[in-house]
Amino acid sequence: MQIIPHKEYFSTIHQFKTKSFSFVPGILFTITTGWGIISIVHNKAAVSEPKRTAHSVYTLATGTSLRDTPEKALSPEVVQSMIREKGLFDSRRNASGHGVSHQYELQKDGKVVYDQSSRLMWQRAGSQNDLNYRDAKNYISTLNKDRFAGYNDWCLPTLEEAISLMGPAKKDGDLYIDPVFDPFQKRVWTSDFRNDGMVWAVWFDSGFCDYAYTDNNVRHYVRAVRR
Repeated sequence: MQIIPHKEYFSTIHQFKTKSFSFVPGILFTITTGWGIISIVHNKAAVSEPKRTAHSVYTLATGTSLRDTPEKALSPEVVQSMIREKGLFDSRRNASGHGVSHQYELQKDGKVVYDQSSRLMWQRAGSQNDLNYRDAKNYISTLNKDRFAGYNDWCLPTLEEAISLMGPAKKDGDLYIDPVFDPFQKRVWTSDFRNDGMVWAVWFDSGFCDYAYTDNNVRHYVRAVRR
């Protein structure tokens, strides 16, 4: 026996198909809109997050960038180029350099100097004795163990950071550094190596930077920094 569907059956099927097809574009619109929002949010996040480079660099308010990642083989040629390019003062490599315009502020009962320009925090003084390089590293470890000024992330500055403190003229204490700092630390170690056995240091009494041997006979002071 042949079964012939009632006309209401075809009407129901037609209505279902119509509703189904009208429902599909709605789903597609919702999915497309959702992906669009996700894409916009993702792109904004990508723009706001700074691109990472091989060496960590941050920028002063004046636009001068300073490297905070130590180098293992920093040549004199690269140092001279860096100093001149950034307009830093060095009495031998760039005597016409104007240096960095700092905005210093004493904090932590005068124990530290915070620079609004570079956003670096420095020891106002530093080590009370000149130290060989090995003892200089131990001095930093002790600062962090004792949480000097309430912090445990002190370190030796890079050459760029340390020489950025150099001013183009001698100040009180007969040093090329702002008198907000203790004048006792005339020469300080950095974390940058010239090569194995030689580390860069900054001479605030003579107004220049140079590399020095890391043996027990060569001794400089420490002025720690935190970023």
